Amino acid sequence: MKKVLFISNILSHIEAFHLPYLKWFKDNGYVVHIMTNANGKKVDYCDKLYDICIQRSPFNVKNFKALRLARKIINEEKYSIIHSHTPMGGVIGRLATKQIRREGAKVLYTAHGFHFYKGAPIRNWVLYYTMEKLLAKNTDCIITINEEDYQLAKKKFSKNTVVEKISGIGVNLEKFSALTEKEKLELKKQFGYENKFVLIYAAEFISRKNHRFIIRATKELADECSNFKIIFCGKGKLLEECKLYAKKLGVEKHIDFLGFRKDMPDLYRMSDVLISSSFQEGMAINVIEGFASGLPAIVSDIRGHNDVVINGENGFLFSNKNEQEFIKNILYMKSNFNEYKKMSQNALRDSQKYSIEVSLSEMNSIYVKFGV
Repeated sequence: MKKVLFISNILSHIEAFHLPYLKWFKDNGYVVHIMTNANGKKVDYCDKLYDICIQRSPFNVKNFKALRLARKIINEEKYSIIHSHTPMGGVIGRLATKQIRREGAKVLYTAHGFHFYKGAPIRNWVLYYTMEKLLAKNTDCIITINEEDYQLAKKKFSKNTVVEKISGIGVNLEKFSALTEKEKLELKKQFGYENKFVLIYAAEFISRKNHRFIIRATKELADECSNFKIIFCGKGKLLEECKLYAKKLGVEKHIDFLGFRKDMPDLYRMSDVLISSSFQEGMAINVIEGFASGLPAIVSDIRGHNDVVINGENGFLFSNKNEQEFIKNILYMKSNFNEYKKMSQNALRDSQKYSIEVSLSEMNSIYVKFGV
């Protein structure tokens, strides 16, 4: 029986994004293995889980031990397909498969957003671009999820590997839905946001998500209108720092820090607009989830965002260096109900392009090319 191996440096990445793909392989008669930092957990649709300590930093010496162990397991298991995810999962997965690739195994890597991109720090290009350039020779297919990465990979890596693009990794749209105006008002009452124009940002509190931009902009936005609320959903190392920053600027009454939430579908339905000021995205899953809930988006004009947001049609794009532009877009949506509703309907329509069914179909076509 044929075997497939999925590799990632963190188990949560597999759990969050790849269970439908594991199921697809099981349904097609494959034995499914995973290699990641498992910490003793179990995963649906997985026949064997190898707990290997792959570290996020390429400079961590523990990765040498992880590479040796991964190479030993891969050579013993004789996989037909090895599909790597996350930057260091991709490094380990491709360095460990040289021998088995010569024996006919196919090695795929999905780039969920290259760390080298327009505007990225020079060090990212020196380290991650160089790394990817070398590893492309050990890869049968690099799969990208946004247009910028696709064009870059085609230009720089296609001499050594096949480059493909899919419409993101797919969102389970069945979890999300839009409400009528009456239903939305009722849900706002339940959450305590009656008569508020609610802006939602779901993101981990890390520097690249750029929460401080929104907190700063809130001060000026409050001078223009009062009946709005910004809700931040997520946790992270900068959460407490951002809370203190909001208090320092005197805007804490306009911002709610809700932490990690399991009721995101209801929070999206209750909200009016999805916002993001991120510096870097691969494919913005939160934007697509917002779209599927009928929310137009006001997001920074970066890779991943500008793949899904069409300026003036299903939302607005702004420079994450321009707070005035961000505020202007919010005020426009708040004061132009007919245009807002049109954008809301367009967002709902466009979410269908990024369903898990679409992504599975696209990945199926790629897998078939490589003998699945």
